Amino acid sequence: MRASASRAVLASLGLLLAGSASALAADAQAFANRLKDAVAASSLPMSFAGAESQGDNVVVKGVTFGTGPDAAKLGDVTFEGVTGSDADGWKVTRVPIADVDQADGDKRIQARGMVVSGIQIAPKDKPSTLPGEAPWFFDSAAVQGVEGTESGKPVFSLGATSFTNSVASGGAIDSNFTLGDLKLDFTATKDDEAAKTMTAVGYPQLAGNGTMHMNWDPKSGDLTLDPFTLDFQNAGKFDVAYMIKGYTPAFAKQLSQIQNQMASQPDQASQSGMAIIGLLSQLSIGSLQVGFTDASLTNKLLDYFAKENGTTREQLADSLSQMAPQSLAALNNPEFQAQVAGAISAFLKDPKSIKVEVKPTQPIPATQIIGAAMGAPQTLPNVLQLKVTANTQ
Repeated sequence: MRASASRAVLASLGLLLAGSASALAADAQAFANRLKDAVAASSLPMSFAGAESQGDNVVVKGVTFGTGPDAAKLGDVTFEGVTGSDADGWKVTRVPIADVDQADGDKRIQARGMVVSGIQIAPKDKPSTLPGEAPWFFDSAAVQGVEGTESGKPVFSLGATSFTNSVASGGAIDSNFTLGDLKLDFTATKDDEAAKTMTAVGYPQLAGNGTMHMNWDPKSGDLTLDPFTLDFQNAGKFDVAYMIKGYTPAFAKQLSQIQNQMASQPDQASQSGMAIIGLLSQLSIGSLQVGFTDASLTNKLLDYFAKENGTTREQLADSLSQMAPQSLAALNNPEFQAQVAGAISAFLKDPKSIKVEVKPTQPIPATQIIGAAMGAPQTLPNVLQLKVTANTQ
């Protein structure tokens, strides 16, 4: 009797453990399926071969993001500290991504120290309560470094790069991006015309970095980029800043749906294009600024193209200054033509900085901009309250 009872207990325990293992496997599969659906809703196709639980972690096997030749094949990815369910949503503490080392002939690319932290995935079949009503959200992503070589020679390298998100008490999302030290060596690339041109211009090597700060208030729909900057040593600094109104969670969702439709039905591009124009009508521009601060790039380009055309830097600069108003003649806006011509002439003679700005007293509806561009393009500079200035910094 005792032996029979013991066997019955062991059998029951075995069934219980087997059932628990099956439940964990089902949770892992449910998590992977939900992750796939969430990132797909953000226009990022994902595929995987399987999933299994390992304690508090979930290993998703054969992960690929994207499609076609540009797809990122990450292999087996471990999601650490996974909690939740389809009904309540999922949370992931950290996702370390294995180092990448891929070769294609004599070209090789390596990436190390990749990690994503603080992932949240919205519940299935329920409205998202995540920041911006997004299908998924993360706190930070980083890569320690990326290197590319050709025939063993360094072609490019990227230092520590990161992207962080934080949410204020009112729900606004603050995002910061830091592009690590970027180094390019154009002398190491074989039979590349662009690389040969860069070397001839005077940049056999190029180094730089970048930053970005963005703030999005889902409640008001205000999206501010202030600014995005790329700064290349001994060349120049590019910066872009803007403020857009009307970028609500509903707008973001509709835009993602259209993008997914365009990817799945490329033959319907015209219909998707019209849908995007209709969607853009919900937006308005509060401000826009595109600028360039020179650090030798302009004169090097002038010298290069002057030599190519058998002329001098000064003669080429004068020619370009005269061409500017001619290229804008179709606008039939003499005041704006003169403004642009004056700015270009001043910049080419003494390259310091040049800036294009839209700073209206009131946000400009996108419908007004589209209407002017299609019906009366000569009024567009006035509609935008557009200004082009040079050497003002």
